[in-house]
Amino acid sequence: MKKFLIILFSVLLVILIGVGLYIYSVFNTFERGVSDSYEATDRERSELRIEEVDPNLDSFTVLILGVDESETRSERENLDTEGFRTDTVILATFDKDEDDVKLVSIPRDTLTYFPDENYYDKITHAHRNGGPESSMLAVESLLNVPVDYYVRVSMPAVVDVVDALGGVEFDVPFDMESPTSIDRGTIEVEEGEQVLNGEEALAVVRNRDVDTDLGRGNRQLEMVQAIMQRAKSTGALTRIDDLIEVVAENVRHDMTSETVRDLATYYAFNSIEFDNTQIVGTDFWYEPNGAYFYLADPEHLLAISNTLREILDLEPTEPNDLINLRLHGIYEPYQYLDDYLLEEFTPETAHPAYMDDYENPYGDGFDIPEFDHEDLGVEGEDDLEEKNGNGDNSNGDNGNNDNGNGNGDNGEDSRQVPVEPEYNEPYEEPAYEEPVYNEPAYEEPNYNNPEYNENEGFNEPAVDEFNQGYNENYIEPDPYYNQNAAPAEGYY
Repeated sequence: MKKFLIILFSVLLVILIGVGLYIYSVFNTFERGVSDSYEATDRERSELRIEEVDPNLDSFTVLILGVDESETRSERENLDTEGFRTDTVILATFDKDEDDVKLVSIPRDTLTYFPDENYYDKITHAHRNGGPESSMLAVESLLNVPVDYYVRVSMPAVVDVVDALGGVEFDVPFDMESPTSIDRGTIEVEEGEQVLNGEEALAVVRNRDVDTDLGRGNRQLEMVQAIMQRAKSTGALTRIDDLIEVVAENVRHDMTSETVRDLATYYAFNSIEFDNTQIVGTDFWYEPNGAYFYLADPEHLLAISNTLREILDLEPTEPNDLINLRLHGIYEPYQYLDDYLLEEFTPETAHPAYMDDYENPYGDGFDIPEFDHEDLGVEGEDDLEEKNGNGDNSNGDNGNNDNGNGNGDNGEDSRQVPVEPEYNEPYEEPAYEEPVYNEPAYEEPNYNNPEYNENEGFNEPAVDEFNQGYNENYIEPDPYYNQNAAPAEGYY
């Protein structure tokens, strides 16, 4: 019996040592993975925050940026990650009180004010202008909600993440065909509920052949949910090493390892509910160059802003706090704003939200009927591409389409819409140059020239013709003194 207990104790000891070594290995791998993927911004915290955020205690936000980057596209366009536009812009708000995550999908063509550039453009251009920080600032100006952290995912990384999780369950809305992650050949995905592998999942979130960018945005929201739910499952925990490796190679973020660990612990041990919405809006074609933009409904922006600010324990948003609402009907693409419009301008008619009985038509901005852009007549950017025979590529609004063949629909349409021109960088005032003053060369006067005393140069005093020289004793008479004048009356 004693021998048995010794053997049992020895086996348990070996198991505990093994578990300890595994935990230590996972911890080191985790720390290394988080450190390798860490990429801080220049700001300490959002200007919309008064105090630092503690993810252990406070509700917080994370901006999810999807960049459709691949090695093939990087080489073809000669771009690094910072040079790509964002195809996915989702603001996730973690409500610590309700164990709820609210996801807001912002269409890539949404006309947005860029605070760091002081002009309006598509929100997808913000990342190319200044990386994740510019995207964070653009989202803050659109929603008046602080962005606490960001996570940037290279779209092909979806392949590795989903494969590392062993696939994800997803209801594919229709048959689709999309380029592979390396942009060589295509992959077909059939309609219906199924377990998608990495390449199939990427095809679902990239494709917009049948619908538009708005439909794709909704699928991206659903895919984020599916991946997060799968990552929480027991089976996924056995693949933790693979997941950490994927994160280290394909994901960039500005969260410390402690923050990531706290977030993972919170998510793993709580039952999290998801609430999604996509910003409602309308088409806008900019006449000077025919470019397509998406105009966000200011009422929906106001509803979303107030819901998220309440979760974050911030004061409600007033209508004039939202620049798109305050300048509604005034701003336009590529417009720079002067100090008056930025700081002083207010609409002549006060917004109804200033009244006590105001009810936002979108309620809290989330519990609204599903936004069917096709029923409402919202075309989306895909129509622009089809009518020009162009599709989406990694770094522009024209080029190759989603089938990878460079050809669009080319259907008959009487409306001729020009392709959006190449993006022009903001105008910069040329540097001031001090004018160069060339002083004329000094010429020594020629005193022997008989014409010298007439009008050129310095006139010498006239010579006394009697003394044949200067009169050194000559005194200039006082012009005000008259020797023969009578004294003034009354003067004695």
